[in-house]
Amino acid sequence: MLVYYLQMLDTPGENAQFEQIYLKYRGLMYHVANNILHNRQDAEDAVHNAFLRLIKHFKQFQNTQDLAPQVAVIARNEAISLQRKQRGEAPLEEWDGLAETLEAVSDYHTLVDSFTHLPQTYRAVMEMKLLLGYSDGEIAARLCLSKTAVSTRISRGRQLLRNIVERKGFLLEA
Repeated sequence: MLVYYLQMLDTPGENAQFEQIYLKYRGLMYHVANNILHNRQDAEDAVHNAFLRLIKHFKQFQNTQDLAPQVAVIARNEAISLQRKQRGEAPLEEWDGLAETLEAVSDYHTLVDSFTHLPQTYRAVMEMKLLLGYSDGEIAARLCLSKTAVSTRISRGRQLLRNIVERKGFLLEA
């Protein structure tokens, strides 16, 4: 499969860099996709689609040291897309706790759908914080932001998510 991907890139330098990314992160990407889909073949399809998306936007990832958060999110999104196509719904993997203020939401699937409506600025930071378990400092380093900016985006993202959930008619317990 790697040979197929390498044919899609332009230069030998890109090929070498992509090969390193492929070998380093394919296991992580498979693990993320399989945790969502619970099916080996579907997880492999999701990882394949994730690598195709990575190639499509390869220039954005070329100068990044640790791609683990980005490739995990790409694999997760591809797995979710595949799951949506198969089931006609949009559930994400289970979260141990989205946030203390959102634990009482009565419909999990609607909450997940609400999370996908966040602006990308807040969504990326919140995915890294809530889904991948990164600290504010780790997020700041990976996204080249200050810790203050990360904390602000998390706070605003939680508020936006709370507003989206409330607009959909869910009751939140204080």
